[in-house]
Amino acid sequence: MQMARQLVSAASEAGADAIKFQYRNLNNAYSETFREIGDEIVLEEISRSYLSPDELIGLAGHAKALGLECGISFFDEQDIKDFSNHVEIFDFFKIPSVELLNKSLIAALIGLGKHLYISLGAHNESEIEDTLRALPDDGWTPLHCVSNYPVALHNAQLGYLTHLLKKWDREVGYSSHDDNWEVCLLAIQLGAAVVERHITLDKNLEGLDHSSSSTPNEFKKLSLLSRNHSALMAGNEDRIPNQGELLNKQNLGRSYYAKHKLVEGKALQMSDFVYRSPNVGIGKARLQSVLGDKLQMSLEMGAPLTERAFLKVATLPEAVIEKAKEIGLSLPVRLHDLERMQEQFPIDSFEFHLSFQEALAEIDYSRMNSESRYSVHLPDYVNPRQLMDPFSSNEEQRSQSLKILDRTALFAKRLQDLTGKSVPVVGSFSTVHSDRAVFYEQHSELLKGFASQGVEVIPQWLPPMAWYFGGSVRLEVMNDTADVPYIKKHLAGICLDVSHLILGANYFGFSPSDLLVQLESHTRHVHIADAIGVDGEGLDVGRGDVKNLPIIKKTLQYDGMKVIEVWQGHLDDGAGFRRAILSLVALHEEE
Repeated sequence: MQMARQLVSAASEAGADAIKFQYRNLNNAYSETFREIGDEIVLEEISRSYLSPDELIGLAGHAKALGLECGISFFDEQDIKDFSNHVEIFDFFKIPSVELLNKSLIAALIGLGKHLYISLGAHNESEIEDTLRALPDDGWTPLHCVSNYPVALHNAQLGYLTHLLKKWDREVGYSSHDDNWEVCLLAIQLGAAVVERHITLDKNLEGLDHSSSSTPNEFKKLSLLSRNHSALMAGNEDRIPNQGELLNKQNLGRSYYAKHKLVEGKALQMSDFVYRSPNVGIGKARLQSVLGDKLQMSLEMGAPLTERAFLKVATLPEAVIEKAKEIGLSLPVRLHDLERMQEQFPIDSFEFHLSFQEALAEIDYSRMNSESRYSVHLPDYVNPRQLMDPFSSNEEQRSQSLKILDRTALFAKRLQDLTGKSVPVVGSFSTVHSDRAVFYEQHSELLKGFASQGVEVIPQWLPPMAWYFGGSVRLEVMNDTADVPYIKKHLAGICLDVSHLILGANYFGFSPSDLLVQLESHTRHVHIADAIGVDGEGLDVGRGDVKNLPIIKKTLQYDGMKVIEVWQGHLDDGAGFRRAILSLVALHEEE
């Protein structure tokens, strides 16, 4: 029983949807007068590992407490009777391959009104047809199965899944006894909607089935890859790079930069430019077509050559600027481009996005405006290799995170002294070391310490998949409905990132409008951009699904700053920010 409970818990932790038991009444399992050598081996094993109905009912309760569905295989009608009315605890039943022709058992299980899985191993096509054609239209799923333990690669016969799908025109599954768990992935690719796989704590344990079972770590891999199968197989359409690719293209690619100061009206020559990273401007494919053209604006030495250099861009109308101020729109800035952004977008509200180097350096406050409103975004990274994590077991990561937090809080405090207004500090706290409860308890105590110093540090609502270190990383906290009770209990406030909210709704399947209602009283700060899919964040407003617009519009009515987080909005002299301000003002004014 102890090992059985461990296996159930391991299945849950590995990401399984369900656990299934197997039961035989030992009194009528084998003939008392006739034995084959193999029978004696099997009888000894099932006797040694026998669990009573009461024990299995207890295990089923344990499984359900962990959120697992629970099923059981029976070999005889007497097996069902042994459970009496407690048989109702099971969510589904299974017919083992060897009982495929046991029509009375099948009828009894169908009569219980639960879903029935039917393994087809060890039988020929006519026998399979005979059983399946007698079944009702709904409530059952055939499972392709080869009754070897383990199944050799050349015996798997996965093509039979295709045959089943075509012949029976219904959902099919695969019951795997394969030596290699990866065979299950091929079964999924061929259309298996359900995969049954044995689990063991150790393949070297004594017993018959361990070699055809998976360890919890293998199950984690199987669960991860099977759950992401649809995403893995997507892309049968025109190629569109994802957001992470665009970020890497920017960081690793090149574009042209002014070798010296270029004045407005100058006709461009190749000798005016150097080709360098990052790729934030015109590249190889475009440069030849603009050589000889005259600049519509001056470029400082080292400035990227962008499309803006050839356009006369109109300033935002004063009415739009005033409306943006009224709504509370704000723009992200780096320390070095504050003055330029203030000049281009006089909305008097900005959020400093700091790198870890900037957070640790001395900051020049002379360019800050006492009339403006500011917020500060903590760096996601504390060095080129590690994320912000004030509770890391890694000493370097933990100490650097706390140091950056302290320095950023000091920056916010000085801005508060300068402006006389609150300066919230937004942080992406994304690492769970044990469980959600501990995560929120730890961060709550940390943030209370800063609050006692007069600085509000607020965690950001996160995406399900974040673009970190050049790739997509799954985040386990601050992005799902399961976080809401913890937020309400432990946090004074959060930064609601609308783009992340939309991505989470697409990934987890919750209602974004319902979550807005649940989080409204705890929302102190807002980040705004559109989104698509599960990791396409930072889009121009209106480029995502049309159903996103009411969500974005709702957040425009909140108190506090609304920071526009359109990706690369600062490029081309803030062309993306300009579009976003116009779109958001228009959206706010819609009836």
